[in-house]
Parts: sequence; C-alpha cells; structure tokens
Amino acid sequence: MKLDVVVPLLVTVLVATAGYVATYLTSLRLARRKDCLDRVNRQLGELYGPLYAQAEAVDRSWNEFCDRYWPIWNASEPVTAEQAAIWRLWMSTVFMPLNRRMADLVVSHADLLREETIPEPLKDLCAHVACYEPVLARWQEDGFDSVQFDDHISVAGDFPRAELDLYVRTSFESLKLEQARLLAQTQRQR
Repeated sequence: MKLDVVVPLLVTVLVATAGYVATYLTSLRLARRKDCLDRVNRQLGELYGPLYAQAEAVDRSWNEFCDRYWPIWNASEPVTAEQAAIWRLWMSTVFMPLNRRMADLVVSHADLLREETIPEPLKDLCAHVACYEPVLARWQEDGFDSVQFDDHISVAGDFPRAELDLYVRTSFESLKLEQARLLAQTQRQR
C-alpha cells in the first residue's frame, strides 16, 4: 500500500479510537459519580436524615420533660408514686417509641452506614433500647407500683445522648456536604 493512503487511514482509526476511549472514560466517570450520588441520597433519605430527625425529637422531648418534671430521681429522697407514674408514662409513650424507631433504622439500614462497622454510639443506642424492653414489660404486670429507681431504668445505663447526637449530626452534615459537592459536579458536566 501506498503511504499516502495508509497514513490518512491510520490517523482516522487513531482519532476514532481516541474518541471512543474518551467517551467511554467520561461515561464511566459520570456513572461512578451518579452511583456515589445515589448512595449518598439513600444514606440521607433512608438512614441519616430520619435518624437525625428522631434524635432531635428525643432531645427536644427530653428537654421539655426535664423542664417540667426533673428531677424525678434524686438519690437522697425516694420518689412518689405519682413521679414514678409520670416517668413510666413518658418512657412508654414518648422516649421508647422514638428510641425504637432509631434502633430500627440502624438495624434495617446498616448497609448504608458510612463506616465499615457499626459505630459505638449506634451500638449503645441499640443496647439501651433492647435492655429497656424488659423494664417496660415489667411495668405492664398487674399490680406493678414500684417507686424503686432500679425498677425504672435500663441495665445498659443511660441513653447515649451526647455521643449519639454528635455522631448523627456530624454524619448528616458531612453527607449533606458530599451531596452538594456531587450535585455541583453533575451540574457542571451538563
């Protein structure tokens, strides 16, 4: 073959190949970005957003409860039957339903966690909820009227409020920043 035929043919093949490779790499990068954005959206929509909202509801409810009724449990004096009944009412109707929903979110959406293992504040939340279940069941027994502190608390200890709030808030805010960054990149590509 003549060189004046081969060179233009070779250049055409090289340009077409380079165009194909560039298109393929761009499509791959966009698909990966879309996958990342989809995962972040799921993390926010199915786990961290609802978890953050529930944690805020617990905090605000707890603050309202404390403003109105605290201190119920004072180590130096026993509580009254009315104070113990108030505690049981709030735990049964406000705090535990919210806590259960948070624990259920963690369990049902653990695949959306940012970390490779379940973080300690989430483990502590789940343990607290699980260990409060027998306490609530005991409260339902006929004739239960104890005012003893130990009959009204979880063996897992206090609710991990500060640690959980910090974890949930920082995770939510970090994911919102990541979402905004990915959305901005997607908008620039269009």
